[in-house]
Amino acid sequence: MNTTVTDNNGQMPDHDISFKEKLAYGLGDFATGFSGVTVGTFALYYYTDIVGVSATLLGAVLLFSRVFDAVINVVMGYIVDRTKSKHGKARAWILWSTIPFGLSLIMVFSAPENWSEFALLIFAGITLNIHWIIYTSSNIPYGTLAALMTQNSYQRSRLNTYRMLCYFASMLIIPYITLPLVNFFGGGERGWQFTMIIYAAILIITFFYTFFNTKERIKPINQFNYNAPSIGVSLKTLLANKYWVTMFFTMLVSFSILGLINGVGVYYAKYLLADSQLIGLINMAFALPLVVVLMCSAYILKIMSRLTFIIVGMATIILGSTIMAVAPQDTNVAIIGTILRGAGFAPIMGNAYSMLANTIDYGEWKFGIRNDGLVYSGGSFSAILGSGIASGGIGWVLGMAGYIATDDVANQPESVLTTLQILFIYSPLILSAITIILLRFYTLEKIYPDIIKELAQRTHNVY
Repeated sequence: MNTTVTDNNGQMPDHDISFKEKLAYGLGDFATGFSGVTVGTFALYYYTDIVGVSATLLGAVLLFSRVFDAVINVVMGYIVDRTKSKHGKARAWILWSTIPFGLSLIMVFSAPENWSEFALLIFAGITLNIHWIIYTSSNIPYGTLAALMTQNSYQRSRLNTYRMLCYFASMLIIPYITLPLVNFFGGGERGWQFTMIIYAAILIITFFYTFFNTKERIKPINQFNYNAPSIGVSLKTLLANKYWVTMFFTMLVSFSILGLINGVGVYYAKYLLADSQLIGLINMAFALPLVVVLMCSAYILKIMSRLTFIIVGMATIILGSTIMAVAPQDTNVAIIGTILRGAGFAPIMGNAYSMLANTIDYGEWKFGIRNDGLVYSGGSFSAILGSGIASGGIGWVLGMAGYIATDDVANQPESVLTTLQILFIYSPLILSAITIILLRFYTLEKIYPDIIKELAQRTHNVY
């Protein structure tokens, strides 16, 4: 075998990563949140209700941009696997992409005034695609970085927990402060642009902190003579990795839940609960219990397996959605149901990427090929595709239902109100049930310790 991994001493790494480095890694997703949460929650609303673009047409643009981004994910993973620099292969891309990342966020929310609807659609399509390309050039290396920092399964889970805690801290903060900030800066398109300038600055500063305070430790054996496999061989082994395939479909379905909750939330607050400002409270009700459960996950995993933890979480989402369905226009009921859904989503968010990282080691053990970037980007492809189909589909479905951009709830057709309930309440319920079914095929946990032992022995034999 010529592709196992080792630290600088040729030993299977079991690094005790410091709190500072874990925090630095986690803050990378806090920075990402100022893109992902902002665009996912407000881009559709900004272009339909502020700029005045048709929801149906914009939905098609959003869907195309996210599918395009999902494809770019795989390409970026392939590039990361072949990157060689003094900063490593993942950290280098974090450094190179950070400033363009922030600038592209400002562009998305800087629609020109007095342009025709067609011109604004073109503008939205161009800026969103540029933004997602840069997002991918940052996020794929960032996600790959955890697998390059340590090979220890527990440490990877801890890194992923820090990552998710920071991401949902941004999810807690951003929806709560965005509309007040926009109003503070005068509202309208000017208010949105100034708010995005602040968000871009936070993104840039935070990602630089991640770059300067993390370290890549895992390298290919015979790294100086190592020739990466061709794209054809890489893809063939990826698709033959049964646990990666399971995680692909699991993430595709489960991240669609998040895409729906983020994308529909502001419309649900405005038209079902009659107050768009409630989006901050709704997101807080989702994110706060999610963060609490993530913080407790290390203790929970001592009494149950990761798989059981996630299945219990999905069942909790089903319960929360069922409660919301009883009284869909009652704010208190919506908050209670959202709290349960947030707590229920924590297990999959806290463990999906560490489970995906473990499929890297399985692939190396099974096929003798280690493709950190491609495995991660393929999984990220499914997550983005799922959330992209959900967020892009929102605009298209609302348009088909007869959506009207108006502040008067009474003018909104009943078909739209029904559609919002289906998207925000019933769809997450159904998708959670499908996720539970898919997870029954992920049995890697049972054999993973033996895989790591055998990889360590192969490394020892080489050295």
